[in-house]
Amino acid sequence: MTSLFGRLSNFYFWYFAFVGAFAPFFSLYLQRRGFSPIEIAVLLGISPTLRIVVPFFWAWLADHWGYKYKLLRILALISPVLFALMIAKGSFLSVAGVLILWGLLWSGILPIAEALCVEALGEEMSVYGKVRVWGSVGFILMVVGGGYLFEWLDVLYLDWIICAMLIIILGAILMLPKDTNITLQTNQVSQSLKWLTDRRIIALLSCFFIMQFAHGAYNAFFSIFLVEQGHSKSTVGWLWAIAVIAEIFIFLLMPRLFKKFSINDFFLFCFFVAALRFFLVYVGYESLWILVVAQIMHAITFGMFHVAGIAATNKLFIGEYRSRGQALYSSVGFGAGGASGTLVSGLVWESFGGAATFGMSAVTSLLGVVLMLWVRRHFKD
Repeated sequence: MTSLFGRLSNFYFWYFAFVGAFAPFFSLYLQRRGFSPIEIAVLLGISPTLRIVVPFFWAWLADHWGYKYKLLRILALISPVLFALMIAKGSFLSVAGVLILWGLLWSGILPIAEALCVEALGEEMSVYGKVRVWGSVGFILMVVGGGYLFEWLDVLYLDWIICAMLIIILGAILMLPKDTNITLQTNQVSQSLKWLTDRRIIALLSCFFIMQFAHGAYNAFFSIFLVEQGHSKSTVGWLWAIAVIAEIFIFLLMPRLFKKFSINDFFLFCFFVAALRFFLVYVGYESLWILVVAQIMHAITFGMFHVAGIAATNKLFIGEYRSRGQALYSSVGFGAGGASGTLVSGLVWESFGGAATFGMSAVTSLLGVVLMLWVRRHFKD
C-alpha cells in the first residue's frame, strides 16, 4: 500500500499543481492578451463544455477496450503537444481552436485516473482523502508560488509554464498502477439502461450540476475580480492557497466524518455553506478578512462535496461502469454545470458587474439546499 499510496499521491500532486497554475491565472493571462470579459467567459467555458460529453466517451472507450492505463498514457502524451500551440499568441478564434483540441484530450484524463485510483485502492477506499490531499499540497505550492512569480514575470509566460506542467504530469501518469481488464457482465449491461430512470442518480447528478454552476463565477472571475478591486496578484495567490489549505484538513477528517454522517448530510451542509460563502464575497469583497473567511469555506464547498461525490458515485456505479460513473460526475458537474455557470457569469458580469456574479452563485446554492431537503425526504442514504 505504501508504494501504491506514493504513486497515486504523486499523480494528484502534479495534476493539481497544474490546476494551481491554470485556474487562478489563466483568466489573467487571457485578460493580459486583451480579451473582453465575455470573450474570456467563452474561452474559459470551452473546457467545461467539452467535459459534458467528452469524458464519458473516453471512459466508455476505456471500459469497452478494457485498458484504462494505456488510454490514459496516450491522452497525456498528446496533450502538451497541443497546448504548446498556445505559445503562438494568436487571435480569439485560434485560441479557441487550441483550447478545443487540447480539451478534447485533457478532459478525459482525470475521470480515467480517478477510476484507476478507486480500482487500485479497492477495500481501502476510506484512505482516498489522504491520497487526494497531496493534490491540495501541489495546488497550494503552485498557486502561492505563481502569485509571487507573476508579480515580476509577465503572466503572458503562463503558457510556457503550463506546457512544462503537462510534461511532468505525463511522467506521473507513467508511474500509475496498471488496471485489470474487466469482463462485461450481463447484469451490468441491463443496469446501464436504468441510468435515465433511476431517480437517485438523477438527483445525484443534479447536485453535481448545481454546485458547479454556483462555482462558475469563482472559477472564472475570482482572480480578475480581486485584482480589479485593488488586491495584488500575490494576495490573490494566497487567497486561493488558503482555500486549499483548509481543504486539506477536510480531506484528512473525512474518513472519521463518514462514520458519523451520511452522504446526504454532507451534500446538504455543503450547499448551505456555499450559499453563505458566495454571499460573503458579494457583500464583503473589499475586506481581506471577509475574503479569507469565505475562502476557508472552500474546504466544505469543494473538499467535502468532492469526497462525498466520489463516494456516492462509487456506490451507485459498480464494476464495468465505474469509469463511466466518474465521467458522469465530471460531465454533468464540471462540464455542464461549470460551462453554463461560467457563461452565465460572464453575461451577468457584462450587465451588472463583478459582485453580482457572486450574488447569483449564492442564490444558486440555495437551490441545492432545496434539492437536498427533497432528497432526504424521499431517499435513504
